Amino acid sequence: MVIFLLIIGCIILVILGLAFYSINSRRPKFFSGNLKAFEKSLFNELENKLPQEVGQLIPKQLSFLKNGVRLYFPKSYTLELYDDKTNPISSEHLFNRKDEFKLATISFTHNEIKYKADFQTYSGRVWGMTVRPSPRKFLGTKIKTFDKFKLTNDPTEQLDLEIVTEYFADNEVFHGTLQDLKQKYGLTQIKKPLPDRQRELFIRQCETKLPIDYISLCEQTNGFNIKEVCIGGLGSWQSVPLDDDNYLMLAEKSSGCLSIKQSKRSTKLKYHSYEDETDTRDLGDNFLKALDTFLKIE
Repeated sequence: MVIFLLIIGCIILVILGLAFYSINSRRPKFFSGNLKAFEKSLFNELENKLPQEVGQLIPKQLSFLKNGVRLYFPKSYTLELYDDKTNPISSEHLFNRKDEFKLATISFTHNEIKYKADFQTYSGRVWGMTVRPSPRKFLGTKIKTFDKFKLTNDPTEQLDLEIVTEYFADNEVFHGTLQDLKQKYGLTQIKKPLPDRQRELFIRQCETKLPIDYISLCEQTNGFNIKEVCIGGLGSWQSVPLDDDNYLMLAEKSSGCLSIKQSKRSTKLKYHSYEDETDTRDLGDNFLKALDTFLKIE
């Protein structure tokens, strides 16, 4: 009987140990200091492939970005670089465009496995990279040859990206979808829609097949609140790198967000929990139905 209990106890300890390792391995790893050899080689390739006036900004920006976090997932790896508030990047080292956008994609092969690295920007500088599949086992290795480079957005473009936020009066009378939503949820902080040209620009720039009902809603409003839930409009999205792909956040609350896969081929809405990173749920391709489900998730 004693031997049996000892065996059971050992099994439980092994299970708990594996669970702890699994959870701990997915936690963000904060760092301060230099980049790893793998990361340096990809940023160097990015510098070389970008137009010279833009490429030369990459090492200058990285010299200020000495803090960050590494996010390890089974199928992907994300590096985020943080500003040093005591030593900010000077404006002369920033891109012309200050919005958040996908800058470029670099493809390479390592040990006969094909990898893809996406580079994001934020506030006029490189934000970091997301690599799929995960290169965690060879982050200390310098990549010397690359297969393909694609410039997704030109950071030197002069675009009308400045959003002037205006709100409807509390007694405003609405029609159609916005009226239905207000009656159903009691909307607050309802923003006025963007001008037509700017709305078309943000739809084009996001490189995402947005739901038809979401686009129609943006013709009436550029965002609103439902209690503590914030529903974002065009141009206000934040990028969310999940395990399978990059997503744009359409709505957010304290426990998670409603996001959409950055794809021109299909519309894929998903729930992502902040409290349990393994809790992701497919919510279809209809924004209003997905929003209703999102609001009900505790």
